[in-house]
Amino acid sequence: MNESPALASRLQELTDEDLAGLLTNRFTEFRAVNDFFDLADRMLEPAWIDATLASLPRPALALLASGQPIPPGDPLLASPLSRLLLSEGDDGVLQPFAAVSAVIAGWPARGLPSASELADATEPPTRARDSDEADTDLIAAERAYSATSGVAELVHELRLFPARELAKGGVAAPDAKRLVLALGIEATGIDPLLRLARTAGLIELSGMLWSATETALPWLLLPATKRWTTLATAWLEALSPDIGAVLSQRATEPWGDDAVNHLAWLYPAGGSGLAARVREALVGAEFLGISANGYPGAAARALLEPSADPIDEVAETLLPAEDPHIYLQHDLSIIAPGPLTPHVDVRLRRLADIEARGLASTYRISGASVTRALADGETAESILAFFGEVSLTGVPQPVQYLVTEASARFGLLRAGQTSPENEPGTRSYVRGDDPGMLSTLAVDHSLSSLGLQRTGPNRLTSRLAFETLFWMITDARYPIMAENQDGEPFAPVRAQPVAKEAAPVIDPVQALVVKLRESSSDAMNSPEAWIAHQLEVAVRSKTPVTVSVAMPDGRSAAYLVTPLSLASGRLRAIDERAGVERTLPVKSITAVGPAA
Repeated sequence: MNESPALASRLQELTDEDLAGLLTNRFTEFRAVNDFFDLADRMLEPAWIDATLASLPRPALALLASGQPIPPGDPLLASPLSRLLLSEGDDGVLQPFAAVSAVIAGWPARGLPSASELADATEPPTRARDSDEADTDLIAAERAYSATSGVAELVHELRLFPARELAKGGVAAPDAKRLVLALGIEATGIDPLLRLARTAGLIELSGMLWSATETALPWLLLPATKRWTTLATAWLEALSPDIGAVLSQRATEPWGDDAVNHLAWLYPAGGSGLAARVREALVGAEFLGISANGYPGAAARALLEPSADPIDEVAETLLPAEDPHIYLQHDLSIIAPGPLTPHVDVRLRRLADIEARGLASTYRISGASVTRALADGETAESILAFFGEVSLTGVPQPVQYLVTEASARFGLLRAGQTSPENEPGTRSYVRGDDPGMLSTLAVDHSLSSLGLQRTGPNRLTSRLAFETLFWMITDARYPIMAENQDGEPFAPVRAQPVAKEAAPVIDPVQALVVKLRESSSDAMNSPEAWIAHQLEVAVRSKTPVTVSVAMPDGRSAAYLVTPLSLASGRLRAIDERAGVERTLPVKSITAVGPAA
C-alpha cells in the first residue's frame, strides 16, 4: 500500500511554523518538491527517515522498532514532526509507516542496534572523578577570566577596525595578524573568540566584515561578572535540546568522553553529526570555564540546575575583583594593578595606548594618544582631572607637561573641506599660523600621496577628500584639528570599510512553504489527486507504470505504459505490450502501480 497520500494529508495539517521547522532541519534540495505529494514521497525515502530517526532518543526508537501500537500520551507523540513517522489506521491506532519499519529493520546490517538492543536500557558506565572539585573550579576560574577578557579585547578591536572574512572562511591574513598582536594570542585562538562573541550577539558578520554590534559598548561597560554571565548564558541558549538535556542531567557527573558516549548511546542514529555538535558544545564549555578538564564546575551547576547557587554569585567567585585605580608613572607608563572597572578601562583607552594585557595591564600615554583624545572631545582639564581621580601616584609632572603641551599644540594645524567653486581641482585644505610646520608637512614623504600644494603663506590644499587628508595627517602624528565651513572645530569619526552589499537572499524554506500552501486544496485529499500525481511523476521520469482503466462496459483493463504527457484530462502514453501510442482519459484511470 502506498503511504504517500496519507502522509501528504497529514503534512497539510501542520502549521507554517512546524512545516518550516521540518524543512529547515531535514531538507537540502527543494527543486523536485512541487506539492505535498512530492514532499511526502521524499519523507518516505530512507535517507529522510534516517535523518528523522537521528533526532529520536533510544526509548522512542525502541517503541518504533517493537512494531507495537503507539500508546496515547507517549512522548513520541508530543512533537508534531515525530508524529509524521506514524500512520493512523481507521481505528485510530498509530503505528510506524512501513517505510520507517523497513529502515529500522535494516539497522543491524549497518552496525546500528537491533530492536532487542534498542530495548536494552543499560547505560554506558561513567568513570569516577579523578581530580579534586576545588581544582576544577580553580582551573575554571582562570579560563572564565581569559575568555571574558579575550572577548572584550576582540570587541574593542572590532569597534575600531572591522576584520575581513575570506570567502573560503577564516579572517584575512592582515587582519588576523593585527588581532593576534593586539590580543596577545595564538592565531588558533581567534576563531573561538569570534564564535563566542557572535553567539552572544556582540559582533556580526555583515557582508564579508566582522564588526561590533550596537550591544558591544553596553556590554563592555558591564562589570566582568556580568560580562561573563552574558557569555555563559549565550552558550547555554545555543545548546540544542538533546545536548542540553543530557548535560543538565550530568551537572554533577563527568562530561568529556562520558557525555559523548552517553549521547551516542541515547541517540544511536545521531552518527558523526551529533558527535561533532557535542564536541563543539563541550569545547565552548571548557573555553568559558563552565567545565574544566572534562568536569562540570560550579558554573555548570548554576546554569543547569535550578536548585544550585545563582549564576551571579558563582561569577563573583570565578572572576577577580575589579579596581578603579591605576599607577601613573613618570616615564608616561600606566600600570593597572588588576582588572580595571569597565568605565575606567574604556576611558583610559581613549587617552593612552595599551601595551600589555593581563591581570596587570600596562598602558602608555603619548603626544599622539592625547591628541587623539582631544580630537574626540577631551580637554586638557578633563584629562588631568580624570588622571587625578584614578591615579594612586598622583599626576607626575611629565604627564602634566605632555598633556598641557599637546593641548597647546592641538589646533596649530586645521583641516577642512574646500569649496570647488573657489578652489577648483581641490577637495581639502590644511591651514596654520606656523609656516615652518606647514613646510614640514608639505615635504613629509609619508604624506606625499596627498599632493599638498601651497596656495598661500598659511594654507595647503589637496585633491583628495577631507577624510583621507585628515586621518593621514593624524596618523603621521601632527597636531591637527578638523573644522567645519564656519571654522568651528568638530571631532570626525573614522569611517569603517564598507563591505560590498550582498544581493538579497531569498529564504528557500519560506519560499517552499508558500509554494506548498498554494498547491494545497481539499481536492488533494481525493484518490483522483493521488492518481494524477503518480502520473505526473511518471511523465517527468519517463518511468513505465501499470494503469488500471475502467471500461464503458464495466470491466477493468490493465495497461503497461510509459507516460509521455498529461494535459487536458488525458494521458498520452506508449503501450509497451502492444507497441502503440494510447490516449487515456484520466477520469477513467482507477489505479496506478509499478510496472509488472
